[in-house]
Formats: sequence, structure tokens, C-alpha cells
Amino acid sequence: MGATLSQLIQLITGRRRAESGTASLSLTPARVLRWLVLLLLLGPTALGLAGLVAPAFGLWPTLGFENISGVAWQRWWALPGLADGFRLTLISGIGGTLLAILLTLGWLSAAAGTPFGERLERLLAPVLAMPHLALALGLLWLAAPSGVLMRLLLAPFEVLVPPQFPLPDAHGITLAIGLALKEAPFLMLMAQTALSRLPVTAQMQAGQALGYSLPQLRWRILMPQVMRAIALPIGAVLAYSLAVVDVAQVLGPTRTPTLAVRLVELWRDSDPTARLPASVGALVLALLVIVTMALGAALGRQLLNWHRDWTLNTPPPGMPDVPGSSGSARLDSIGRAIRVMLGIVTVISLLAFAVIALQSLARVWFFPSLLPTRWGLESWQQALAGLGDAFTNSLWLAVLVATLSVILSIAVFERERESGRLRGFIVCLYLPLLLPQASFLFGFQVGWLSLGANPGWPGVVIGHLLFALPYAWLTLAGPWARFDVRLEQAARLLGSSRLEVLIGIRLRLMLRPLAISWAVAFAVSIAQYVPTVVLGGGRVPTLTTETLALATGADPRLTAVAACLQACLPLLIFLLARWVPAGRAVTPTRG
Repeated sequence: MGATLSQLIQLITGRRRAESGTASLSLTPARVLRWLVLLLLLGPTALGLAGLVAPAFGLWPTLGFENISGVAWQRWWALPGLADGFRLTLISGIGGTLLAILLTLGWLSAAAGTPFGERLERLLAPVLAMPHLALALGLLWLAAPSGVLMRLLLAPFEVLVPPQFPLPDAHGITLAIGLALKEAPFLMLMAQTALSRLPVTAQMQAGQALGYSLPQLRWRILMPQVMRAIALPIGAVLAYSLAVVDVAQVLGPTRTPTLAVRLVELWRDSDPTARLPASVGALVLALLVIVTMALGAALGRQLLNWHRDWTLNTPPPGMPDVPGSSGSARLDSIGRAIRVMLGIVTVISLLAFAVIALQSLARVWFFPSLLPTRWGLESWQQALAGLGDAFTNSLWLAVLVATLSVILSIAVFERERESGRLRGFIVCLYLPLLLPQASFLFGFQVGWLSLGANPGWPGVVIGHLLFALPYAWLTLAGPWARFDVRLEQAARLLGSSRLEVLIGIRLRLMLRPLAISWAVAFAVSIAQYVPTVVLGGGRVPTLTTETLALATGADPRLTAVAACLQACLPLLIFLLARWVPAGRAVTPTRG
């Protein structure tokens, strides 16, 4: 038996060495696809940043600017309301990110791994799938002076005239809250993925043996590990919040826009020379995001160091908290308060979707009625007549982008198994998420046009893929890491090739995670606004672009129909993905 086991180990070791030596000398499909992924991620990003530098310094020969000058900078700093734009950008971006982090910490300390947390995750799944723009419109109609929340509060008092208060507010608070409600479920998902990679059970048992209670262990042990693991997702949330465009046009101040909204307005101006100050603004926004993320990373490291020192210097309690003790009662009260807060946030997010559906079906809905007094489908009939092309474009674009994202993610994972090196690739993967869309996409359009390409589908597909691929990879990373590789090793010993093992065992057993990853990439593609507008040149209308265009109109019912379509399409795909059964492995045999 010992000799047989030794021979088996030598066989496996020799086969792995031979495979590694062959892989280092040959171009495997996984290696080729990995280089394609790197080219996809780094190429447009580098081209976009390079395409901003020349126009920012006055070089744009096609517009007649052939000499380096500071005219672009002069026109940028001369824009009215620029200081207020900086202030609103920082308040909404940093405030929304901090609120999302606090909600995630609350979930981690009081709900993760509990039955309440599992129910909360199921309820937040529709919010995660809902596009940012649809949620923003629902929140606006929910919290408006004549919105559903105010109708509920004033119903007992028979108030016939709605109160008057500015919404959105002039300070960016509404925008920050809307961003936090949308980004918190994403950070919770990333925290759940981080927890799945940690020996949580062993750490909890060891901590309880030392006299700590479960809430104390969550705060002392799990929180710093999870926060370090989701540092890059937090950076992506911060970059998005500082540079968001579509949500800022709905929930942001109307008189003084944020920097990202101002850039899009300049870029779409009828005067082509307005793109010179837009290029300067794009560079300034990119520097603002980079500096803010650097300061946030330094502050986060300092806070984690303080937390480590506090944990090491605070002695463990003399005995575990027992039910009925003062310490246990206090922790239970805090946990209940956090769970109530998380429940309220979840209900508000779900009500936003319900308000969109009600608005789309309402014919007459005057204040203070809680529900429409007359119902009808006229708005749907009117809106669908003009949204056919946008719906078709959104559907096929999202299907193509989601499929490519999952295929490339699988190639990255397979390449990781060959080389064992992935850290540098993760940074490249996050790079499009860590840079403001309104910055490098403007430069990418300049470079794209300079290469002789035209605005349209190819550029839009590349733009959507830049942002859908990282989310597809992040969603699939946890299940891929937890897969039992012994099944694959057994199949390899039976003579199956790597491709046969990949298709016949791993992919078949991971049908549900693959479907969820595909659904997430689908939802990300549906929600893209800036890549569609900038790289499509107005030739690829989608549900997102049409919804935002209708939001500036006078009839909210038409806007509600478009927002309902934009929200229901990814939600339906996400629910179908959750219903995909777990696959069954098929082990190929050699006859």
C-alpha cells in the first residue's frame, strides 16, 4: 500500500511538472485569453488617459488647435459655479461612500451569518440587480413633498396640500443617501465573499474559548479582516460616487451640477471647442478621485492600526457574557437597533421599486391619495411605441457583454491555476472601476476616433465590457475558490484532459454561480450611461439613455414606464439565475 501511494504521488508530481514546463513554453488558450483580458483592461484605459492630455494642453488639430497653449485651462477655471461643483462632488461622493461602509459594518456586526442576515440578503437581491437610475427615480418619487412617504405620514391629519421643501436639496445630501442605498448591497456582497474565504467557525470557537462573546468577536476579529479584503471594492464605490452622472442628474442639485455632470454637458455641447475645457475637467476629476482614494486608504490603514492596538491592549473579559447579564443585554440592544435600521433601509429600497410600478400604471394620482384613483395602460402603450429600439439594443448588448465577461473570467481563473499569480491582475481588473468614467472614456473616444473608428456598437461593447467584466469576476471568485479540486484531480488521474475536466466537472457543478455571475454582468451593462453616450455618439439608444432623457420631461408616467423596463429586465434575469439548478458533474472516460 505504501509503495502504491508513493508511486501515485510521484505520478501526480511528475505530471504537474511536465504540464508546468509545457505551459511555460507554449501559448495555452487560457494564457491567450488572459493577455486579451489585460489588453482589454489596460488598452482603453491607457488610450483614454493619453487622449485627454493633448486636448487639455490645447492640442486638437481637427478643431484648429495645433499649438500647445493654456486656453483650455483658462476656459475651465472661468466656468461659473466651479467651487460649488467641487463641494457638491466631495459631499455626495464621500458622504455616500461613508454611509455605505457604515451600513456594511452594521450588517457585519449584527446580521452576517444569522437567519435575519440570510433573509436580508434575499430581500436585497432585487436592489443589487436594480440599475442606479431606476432606484434614483424611485427614491425621488418616494421622498418628494407629494411622495408616498409624505402621504403616509400625513394621512391621519387629512392634509390636502403637500408641504414645500427642496428635493433634491442644494447640498448633495439626497444624492449621498441615494448612492449609499445602492452601493451598500454591493459592499455587503463583497463582504460575504470575503467571509467565505475566512475560517470563521474556527476563529469564533477559539475566541469564545477565550471568553469573548459573538458580537465582540465580530467586531474584534472579523471586521478588520473583512475591511482589508474589501478595500478595492470600497475604492471602486468611492470612484463611482465621485464621478456618477445619471444618478446625479436625478438626485443632485439642479442649479449647480456636480463636476461629472458638468463634464458631460460640456462634452455634448453643440460648440465642439467646449471639449477643450471638458478635457481639463476630466483630468482634474481624475486627480480628485486619485487624491481622495489615497487619503481614504491612508485613513483606513490608520483606523485599522488603532483597532489592532485597541484589540491587543484590551484584556479579554473574565468570563463569557451570559444571557441576562448587563453586558449581554447591552450588546443585544445594539444588535436589535442595527437590525431594525437595516430592515428600514431595505424596505425603503424595495418601496422605491414599488413606486415606479405604481407610477407607470397610474392615470390619476393626486395628493393625498395613497394609491392612484384611476388606473390604466395608456402610458405603457405610449412609451413602448418609442422604446422598441432602445429595449432591443439594451437586451442584445447586455447578452453579448455578459457572455464575454463570464468567458473571460473563466479564462482568468484557469490562467491563475497555471501560474498561481493573480495579485497584479486584480489591480488591472479594478483599474476601470477606480478611475472616473467621465475622465478616461472621454480620452478613449478621442483616441478611438483618431484610429479611424466611428462611434457605434464596437466602442459601446468595449465600454460596457470594461465595467461588466470586473463585477462578473468578483461574483464568481468566491464560488470558484471554494470548489473541491479533488474531483478534478480524480478525473485527471482517469486520463481526462484539462478542457474535459473544466467543461465536464467544474462548469457543470458551477452552473448556478456562473448564471448569477452572468446576471450581474447583464445588470451592469443595462445600467451603463456614460459609456453608451460617449462611445455610442447617440447612435446606440438604450433603456438607460432613454430613461434619463424622459426624466427631464413633464410626464412622470412615461419616465416610470422606461424606468420599470430598465429595472425589470435585469431583475428577471437575476431571478432566473437564482432558479438555475446546481449542475451534475460528468466525468469523461477513456474507452
